[in-house]
Amino acid sequence: MMKFRFRRQGADPQREKLKQELFAFNKTVEHGFPNQPSALAFDSELRIMAIGTRSGAVKIYGAPGVEFTGLHRDAATVTQMHFLPGQGRLLTLLDDSSLHLWEIVHHNGCAHLEEALSFQLPSRPGFDGASAPLSLIRVTVVLLVAAGDIAALGTEGSSVFFLDVTTLTLLEGQTLAPGEVLRSVPDDYHCGKALGPVESLQGHLRDPTKILIGYSRGLLVIWNQASQCVDHVFLGNQQLESLCWGRDSSTVVSSHSDGSYAVWSVDAGSSPTLQPTVATTPYGPFPCKAINKILWRTCESGGHFTIFSGGMPRASYGDRHCVSVLRAETLVTLDFTSRIIDFFTVHSTQPEDEFDDPQALAVLLEEELVVLDLQTPGWPAVPAPYLAPLHSSAITCSAHVANVPTKLWARIVSAGEQQSPQPVSSALSWPITGGRNLAQEPSQRGLLLTG
Repeated sequence: MMKFRFRRQGADPQREKLKQELFAFNKTVEHGFPNQPSALAFDSELRIMAIGTRSGAVKIYGAPGVEFTGLHRDAATVTQMHFLPGQGRLLTLLDDSSLHLWEIVHHNGCAHLEEALSFQLPSRPGFDGASAPLSLIRVTVVLLVAAGDIAALGTEGSSVFFLDVTTLTLLEGQTLAPGEVLRSVPDDYHCGKALGPVESLQGHLRDPTKILIGYSRGLLVIWNQASQCVDHVFLGNQQLESLCWGRDSSTVVSSHSDGSYAVWSVDAGSSPTLQPTVATTPYGPFPCKAINKILWRTCESGGHFTIFSGGMPRASYGDRHCVSVLRAETLVTLDFTSRIIDFFTVHSTQPEDEFDDPQALAVLLEEELVVLDLQTPGWPAVPAPYLAPLHSSAITCSAHVANVPTKLWARIVSAGEQQSPQPVSSALSWPITGGRNLAQEPSQRGLLLTG
């Protein structure tokens, strides 16, 4: 009898550990696109971007030349990242449900990234007095509220915990249990079904006491943290994937596992909202993949942007990696060559501004970072000053050439520009401009040649 052994695709933790034991490499410098990215964040005040990886690395990028790197003690996957706006501090969530607070520290005229605090949700008694299994307190989503002083933690067991971010300690007596939410829901909606994990938490732009909570089953709730009560309930029945709050907070957009999204109207009345005002499957009517994330951005010039990942027809595009950008009658599908990790828009976040007016869309993929100019017709790509992917296929050899003459350097740059002309030139400059590069302009250039 013959036995076949198949090695699973992807990273094997045991194999990685063995490699570390067999080969003693010392990393001296690190540059370029991070290996196996897994999370993304953007600070709209400082204009800096963070990328987390599956090996537990944290990388912060600003203007070209501004780069910080940190590494978690455990080689766990970074699943979510959130900047504390304007503070140069970053909250990371790992796949072991631990939270870590990082900050950019200045020392002897230099700045570097270091971990300040960490936190693990304690295994605590359940709300019925029994001990809660670890899976129920697994953190599924994090939201920074009240100017970044408090973090809301949504869990697999439908509970929401609140955390003081400055000390990373749990705020006792403020936990939102699923039973509290179910009391505000009509009896016929219960049907003996659980709410499921907390899939999304979204903060109100103008009122930090209000939090939009979305449960896997489809129920949406506006929770008032100040008065500790449910303000409004939306009785959705489709399995929820993501949520986005409209700029004026009068609309809520939800995306679902069947490839549809819905727009809900936030009424002042206390009675539950039974139906969305708009429910559509953009690529229907045939079965579609889930819309994993959706953004809704308003424009002063009229209309709004709807940007989402996934939602493609299963039969023809089931194995493709797509982000769709929809505005009025214009729908553009961006078909990428590697898996989509996350995306964000560069837009106005000042509470006094009436519109989002997005300037750019940044999409992090497993093998590249793409930024699109949303203000130029045709939405062209913005040339990236860094994080250029080296590989169009696997690299088999490489050579480093030092002291490249200035004339030759200029000719290589010119040849590159002629080789890949932009079909539509973007007027937008690179939008991630935070920090200042203190390094001197290099007197000599170096080339890395790859085969």
